[in-house]
Amino acid sequence: MLYPNTLEQKLGFDKIRELLKQACISPLGQDYVDKIRFTDNYLLIDKLLRQTAEFRQIVQYEPDFPAANYIDIRQHLSKVRVEGLALSETEFFDVKLSLRTIQDCLRFLSQREGDTYPFLTELAGPVGINKQLTDALERVIDDRGHVRDNASPELASIRRRILSEQSTLRKRLDTILKQARQNGWIPDDLSLTVRGGRLVIPIAAEHKRKIKGFVHDESATGQTVFIEP
Repeated sequence: MLYPNTLEQKLGFDKIRELLKQACISPLGQDYVDKIRFTDNYLLIDKLLRQTAEFRQIVQYEPDFPAANYIDIRQHLSKVRVEGLALSETEFFDVKLSLRTIQDCLRFLSQREGDTYPFLTELAGPVGINKQLTDALERVIDDRGHVRDNASPELASIRRRILSEQSTLRKRLDTILKQARQNGWIPDDLSLTVRGGRLVIPIAAEHKRKIKGFVHDESATGQTVFIEP
C-alpha cells in the first residue's frame, strides 16, 4: 500500500498513466495501464525496463512491426461462452485479424537475428496460437470480413440459388422498364435504381398506377415515384 495514498498524484504519475493510455491501440492495453502499480522488486523493475527499452527500439527502428490490427476481442469471447449465442460475421473477422496479428508479432520476434530482443522474446514465449482455429477462420472468413461462398457446400448452394433468383428478378424488371419506356411512362434516360436496398423503377407520378407494385420513395419535387413491381 502506498503512503500517502495520493502519492501517484504528488509525483505526477497519474498524468503519465493517462499519456500511456492515450498511446494504447486497444482497450485491453488501457486496462493493463490501469493495473500498473509501484514496486520495490529490483529484479522485476530491471526486467520491465529492459522490455520497455527493447520495445522502444522496435517503435523507433522497426516500422514493419505488425501490431496495427490488434483488436480487443474480450467481449466476443464472453459472448461465445453463453449457450445459444454465436458471433456475427464482423465479430469473427475481428477474431481472425487479432489472431493473425498475434501470429505476426510472434513471427517478427522469432525472425530477428541472434538475441536482438531477448526480453520480449522471453515474454512472448508462453504465447500459443491454436492452428486449427486460425486455419478454420482463414477458410471461412475472407480478407474483407465476409463469409466465403465455399465456406460450406450448403452455403455455396444457397448463394448460387440467390444469384440465380437475383438474375431472374433483374431480367423481369428490365422487361417492365422497357415496356414503361415504350409506353412513355418514363423518360429514356432513366434506369433501374435502388431505394431502401430494393431495386425500383422510377416512373412519372401521374403514371404510378399503371405499374402494380409498392411505392418505396418519391423525388423531392413529387414528380417521380420509385416503384418495386
